[in-house]
Amino acid sequence: MNKAVKFILFFVLPIALFILWLGGFFSNRVEPGEGKEKGKVVSGLPVMTVEEKEVPSFYKSDGMITAENNAKVSTKWMGRILKVYVKEGDYVRAGQTLAVLDDSEIKQQENEALAGLEELAKAKEEALAGRKAALENYEFAKRTYERFKNLYQENAVSKQQLEEIETKMIAAKSMVEQVDAKLAQLKAKESQVKAKINQVNIMEGYAVIKAPFDGYVLKKMMDEGDMAAPGMPIFIIGEKKLQFVANLDESLLDKVKEGDQLEIELGDKKITGKVIEKNPNIDPMSRTFKIKLDIPYSENITSGMYGKILIPVSTSKKILIPKSAVVKWGQLTAVYTVNKDGTMHLTYVKLGEDYGDYVEVLSGLKPGDRIISSQTEKACDGCRIGG
Repeated sequence: MNKAVKFILFFVLPIALFILWLGGFFSNRVEPGEGKEKGKVVSGLPVMTVEEKEVPSFYKSDGMITAENNAKVSTKWMGRILKVYVKEGDYVRAGQTLAVLDDSEIKQQENEALAGLEELAKAKEEALAGRKAALENYEFAKRTYERFKNLYQENAVSKQQLEEIETKMIAAKSMVEQVDAKLAQLKAKESQVKAKINQVNIMEGYAVIKAPFDGYVLKKMMDEGDMAAPGMPIFIIGEKKLQFVANLDESLLDKVKEGDQLEIELGDKKITGKVIEKNPNIDPMSRTFKIKLDIPYSENITSGMYGKILIPVSTSKKILIPKSAVVKWGQLTAVYTVNKDGTMHLTYVKLGEDYGDYVEVLSGLKPGDRIISSQTEKACDGCRIGG
């Protein structure tokens, strides 16, 4: 064996084999591509197929809850409010005292009138006693005149004596008439004072503010210590029966009629109202018309609440999914989609209109996709659905 062969066998070949071994030539090769990791298996998750549904499209209009009958409660007396017995939201009965005003001035007028009436009674008593004396004097003078008249006819007394007696009789009669005139004046003053007392009694009623009917205190306009004035509202009382009032665009005039049942959104809840009044006259400024709806009573619904009325105007196909399928990540929303092999993937979606237990999906899903419909807390990205 020559040197060249020995060099190749004992030096070049070992080095070549060592290099091939380092390069993994003698190891099993792994085809290039992504490694597949077997995910966690989750059982019992409901899966649904996404599909489009025919749903109505709504026109929404702002409106407000109002009481069927509202009353602004005020007073006819100017006075400071001493006590307020109710607060906003309280239910009150007709005739219930809501507030009391300072009536010290009314009491003073009443006391003065009663004192005046007492003085008139004393003056009347004195006048009646004077009339009795004057009447007795007149009757005596009259009898004396009749006696002297007979004596004069018999020429027993002179004409001068008869005239003197007649003058006294006339004077006595005049005194009676003066007393009667004074009594008439006292009677007129007594009537005036009694009328004033009646007026004061009525004014005392103005100092007590009462509920005009059964209802709720919708608004308390004044507090204790405030000065109430005639015609200035102190409370606004509304009946228990509520209505929803809205102004709709004139284009909806033929789409709404009395008796229709329409949905109303009040924050995060919905109620159904019945159209009881529709004013077909269009407001020339706003180009709207007014409707009123009766709504069911609820302790959580009060007059003054803002809401939106939903008017169905057309239908369209939309992708709706259960709200229970939606996963929230901060401000983002997602669902778990399911591949053909049962693997779940967290897929972000954009949501649209709310439809009760369902919600519209604007993007992120298409008809035919499969998603986890509920129990999303058990799902995980990359996990597989078990049997």
